[in-house]
Amino acid sequence: MFDRSSRRDDPALWSETSARGMVVTAHYLATEAGVRVLEEGGNAVDAAVAASLALAVCEPAGSGLGGMAVMLIHDPSEGRTRVLSGPCRAPGLATPGALARVHRYRGHAAVAVPAYLAVIRQALARFGRLSEARVIAPAIALAEEGFPLTGLQSALAAEYWRPLRRGNFAHLFLDDRGKPRPTGSLLRQPALARTLRRLETNGFEDFYRGGIARTIAEDMEVHGGFVRLVDLATAADPRETDPLVAHFEDRSVATAGPPAGGLTLLHMLRLLDAAGNLSLQPEDPQWSLLMARIVRRARTDRRRYRLRIGAEDVSGASDLLDPLVARDTVGPLVEDLAGTGETSHLCTMDANGLAVSLTQSIERSFGAAVGSAELGILFNGYLRAFKVKNQRHPHYLAPGAPARSNAAPTIVSSRGEAQVLVGSTGSERAASGILQVLARLRHQAPFDAAHAPRLHCTPEGEVLLEADRFSERSRRALTGAGLRLTTLDPYSFRVGGLQLIVRENGRLTGVSEPRRDGAAGGPRRD
Repeated sequence: MFDRSSRRDDPALWSETSARGMVVTAHYLATEAGVRVLEEGGNAVDAAVAASLALAVCEPAGSGLGGMAVMLIHDPSEGRTRVLSGPCRAPGLATPGALARVHRYRGHAAVAVPAYLAVIRQALARFGRLSEARVIAPAIALAEEGFPLTGLQSALAAEYWRPLRRGNFAHLFLDDRGKPRPTGSLLRQPALARTLRRLETNGFEDFYRGGIARTIAEDMEVHGGFVRLVDLATAADPRETDPLVAHFEDRSVATAGPPAGGLTLLHMLRLLDAAGNLSLQPEDPQWSLLMARIVRRARTDRRRYRLRIGAEDVSGASDLLDPLVARDTVGPLVEDLAGTGETSHLCTMDANGLAVSLTQSIERSFGAAVGSAELGILFNGYLRAFKVKNQRHPHYLAPGAPARSNAAPTIVSSRGEAQVLVGSTGSERAASGILQVLARLRHQAPFDAAHAPRLHCTPEGEVLLEADRFSERSRRALTGAGLRLTTLDPYSFRVGGLQLIVRENGRLTGVSEPRRDGAAGGPRRD
């Protein structure tokens, strides 16, 4: 299971169907943890929390206790979707002047206030059935017993070996010579296991107002970080809000608004909907060109509207979601069409239709590349996300300000029932990946839509694409439109890590990203 790169075309490895529930995550062991909880009587939220905590152990480069989370929960009994938002916020001591005197891209001075555990704690308390101790058990076992490093994890350690060697967590990912541990090496994390057992005994609150919080604050003070006890206590209660909602075709699309990145995704879907009468198929070269133009326009508008989009609202940029504006905007995008990462995501749904789409992150791969050696926790690097010069910017550094992310966990529903759960990693490429998969689902089966080649376009007109998987005609259509191509490897890590659940005719189909280490799974009794 720890190296399946030669079998990315095999749906049996990446997809599953079930009528009793579904779990899809970026690591196969986290999927197993979530499925086990469903089989033991837990609901979709219990399964999501168990899988999420397992990811914090077995996918440490992407997320963990020291990071952030944003979770969409669809409750079929109310026909309503909620957002639990836990961005990493600026500590009180992290002023622009203080940050100007330190290196804030890696190390303790890069760490914003962790909020991940507060989100899953609140989700479990509000919507779960099981106790904190029960859902944390699989993560404890993974940390104590260890798991084999995958080929992707060894490759990431090879790519980021320099910041890892400068930090204090190199021993987990590099050998005594500073080289990446080979694929299949067993990774045990005894310090993290002890921390998880403390949470099992004392409750998740201990992370924010108890002994774990004191250890984090002391570690930060000793090593020049800014996070203190008062910051952690403030982060203990995440916001519960309504999602951003727009209509795509005849369905409702809900996603997370600022400081997360769902606004850009909905803007892209508005443009696609406005161009919907073209009846293009995914194999058509003009389909690729349309995708690139939509992504480029949305990314350009995101940059152009940045001072009108609030840190936690979109009131100043609501016209980006206006169907009439989209209709006017899309005209130039479809002219001449007839002619020539680092994050983790999971989705869960149970047999009753309760659904979760959850994105969690420590910012770039390996976050700040430092952590608490005593606790075994790798810290986030979100202080680099703040602006320190432009005071008009919505993410200008101020005490308690939320760090911006590109997370766009998404739930598509119809008549109050969740039908598609999707989300992706990949920084700015998350929204463009979700866009392409939702567009392909109109024509293709779930595995084919997720497995298909992807592209991304920058405001400057640079198209990043898995070029060898696109037809020559598609590549010519892109270059003929004046776009510059940057070739990525087939199944590139850089186009994101997407997780998908589709509900149709009473059955759930889960698809895990073939570019990652994940799996889809449902309860084994059907």
